[in-house]
Amino acid sequence: MSTAEAERTEREDGASAPAPRRRLRTFDALSIGNFRLLITSNLLQFAEMQMMGLVQGVLVFRLTGSFAALGLTALAGAVPGLLLYPVGGVAADRLAKKTVLLSGQTAVGVTCVGLALLAALGWLAYWHLLVAAALQGGLHAITTPSRHTIIPDIVGRERMMNAIGLNTSGTNFMQLVGPGIGGALIATVSAAWAFGVMAVLSFLAAALSARLPRRPQFSFAEESARAGLTAQRPRGSFSDLAQGARHMARNEHLRTLITVNFVIVLLSMPYMMMLPGYVDEVLNRGAAELGILAGISGFGAMLGSLVIASLPPRQRGPMLVGVASIMAITLIAFSMNTNYILMMPIMLVLGVSSAMRLSLGQVLIQTYSEDEYRGRVVSAWMMQYSVVSLGTFGVGFLSEWFGPQRAIGGMAIALLAFTLAVGLLTRGIRRLQ
Repeated sequence: MSTAEAERTEREDGASAPAPRRRLRTFDALSIGNFRLLITSNLLQFAEMQMMGLVQGVLVFRLTGSFAALGLTALAGAVPGLLLYPVGGVAADRLAKKTVLLSGQTAVGVTCVGLALLAALGWLAYWHLLVAAALQGGLHAITTPSRHTIIPDIVGRERMMNAIGLNTSGTNFMQLVGPGIGGALIATVSAAWAFGVMAVLSFLAAALSARLPRRPQFSFAEESARAGLTAQRPRGSFSDLAQGARHMARNEHLRTLITVNFVIVLLSMPYMMMLPGYVDEVLNRGAAELGILAGISGFGAMLGSLVIASLPPRQRGPMLVGVASIMAITLIAFSMNTNYILMMPIMLVLGVSSAMRLSLGQVLIQTYSEDEYRGRVVSAWMMQYSVVSLGTFGVGFLSEWFGPQRAIGGMAIALLAFTLAVGLLTRGIRRLQ
C-alpha cells in the first residue's frame, strides 16, 4: 500500500488520522464520531447526577433541617462506592465497557422512576432518599471506570488529554444546567417532576451508549488483545483485584497521585455537598438561589476543563498542586463570606480550580498506568467520590457542633498547609509531566 493510500485509510477509520492543522486543538477529539456519541451520553448522565445532588440535598434538609442528615445521606452513597469501585475497575478491564455503561444508566433511570412515583403519591420519606443514595452510589461506582477508560479506546493516546478535557468540560457544563433545572422544578412544580426528568435523561443516555462500538478502536488496545493480555487472566476473580493493587503499589507515580489526590479531595470537596444547608442557614436563600450558585460553579468548571483541553502535556504535576492551593485559598474566602452576591465569584473560582484538578488527575492517572490495568487504576482514582462523601459526613457533624463556616474554613486551612508541604517537599509530584 502506498503512503497516500495508507493516509487515506487512516482518515476513513477516523481513529488514527492526524489532527488537521486548521482545527483548534481545544476541540480536536470532536472530529471522531464515536467520541461525540460518548460525550453526549455523558452529558445527559451527568445532568442527572447534578440534578440528583441538588434535589436530594434540598429534600433532605427540608425533611430534617439537619446538617448531620446531609452528611449521613452522603455517607449512604459513599459506602457502596468504596465497596464497588474495585468491582467497576475489573468490569472495565474484563467486560465490554459499552455493556457496563448501558446497564448502569438503565438502572439509574429505573431508580429515578421509583423516586418520582413516591414523590407524586406523597409517600417520599427521608429513608427513601437514603436508600436511593446508596443505590446510585453503587451504580455510579460500577460504571464510572468504564466511562473514563473507554475514552482512550475511542480517541487514542495522542488525543487522550484533549478528549478528557472536553469530556470534563461538557459534564461540567451540565453542572451549570442540571442544578438550575432541578432548583427550578422544585421551586415551580414539584420534586416528582424533577425525578421524572432525571429518569428521562438516564434513559436517553442509555440509548446513546447502545450505539457505541463494542470493541476498542485503537491500535494500542488491539495490540494488547492480540498479545493475549486479557485472555490469559481469569475473568472477574479476586486475582484481578490483587494484580491491580500490586501494579499501583509498584508504580511510584500512581502511588503519589492517588495519595495526594485523596487528601485534596477529602479536605476540599465536601463544601459542595454541604451547599444546600449553607445557602439556607448562612446566606438565608432558597432552592432557586442554590441552583444559580451551583450553575455558576458549573460554568467555571467548564472554563477550567477547556483550559486543560488546550494545554500541552507538560508540568502537569506542579500544576495539579498549584490548582489545589488556589482551591484552598478560595475555600477560606468561602467560609468567611455571608453575602450572596459575593459568593458568586467565589463559586466561579472554585468551579475553575476543581475542574482543572479533576481533568489533570484523570489525564495523569491514565498516562502513567499500563493499558491492561487502566480500569482498575481508574477505579481506585474514582473512589475519590466516595472520599468526598466521607468528608461530607465528617464536615456535617463538625457543622452541627461548630457551625458550617468554621467547619469548612478549618478544612480549607488544612488543605492549604498540605498543598504547600507537597509542593515544597515531594519531588515525585514535581517530576510528573
